[in-house]
Amino acid sequence: MILLIAFALLFSGCIKIELGSNKDEEKFDPNRVINFKFQTLDNKIIETSSFENKVLVVNFWAISCKPCVAEIPYFIELQEKYKDQIQVIGLNVGEEKNKVREFVKKKKINYIVGYSNDEVARILGFNNVLPTTFIIGKDKRIKSKMVGLSLFENMKKILEEKINTALKESS
Repeated sequence: MILLIAFALLFSGCIKIELGSNKDEEKFDPNRVINFKFQTLDNKIIETSSFENKVLVVNFWAISCKPCVAEIPYFIELQEKYKDQIQVIGLNVGEEKNKVREFVKKKKINYIVGYSNDEVARILGFNNVLPTTFIIGKDKRIKSKMVGLSLFENMKKILEEKINTALKESS
């Protein structure tokens, strides 16, 4: 029984973190245009509006979150497969910057990694559960929000379908 519960927790996206107050969290509104700034690992500030003609896959994650780490190889694969059409952005939540840099280098992550902040969380409506992934269309509107990692193979299929739908809608 304990093993079953541990397995369910490992793959359900059960980790809840606190970034700040959730009282100002934006509601999930597919018609709202999304634009936010975040800091990358190399201390650059990037604004999402700079990714013209790309679907954004924004993933909130942490090294301490096993489901988050399990997703990383798939995000690497997605970035490679759709490199001219999408941009994966991994936003680390609350971990020490040097630890994150070392982890990214070790895992050979090929997509942009930065740090989440209260403003980004508010704008996207991030509910403090890891992992959480948003698909943002070329029109900079949220197309999908996926919370947690249920069954990995199923998640991969659903995520790719949502990306393809966003690519078609935005053409």
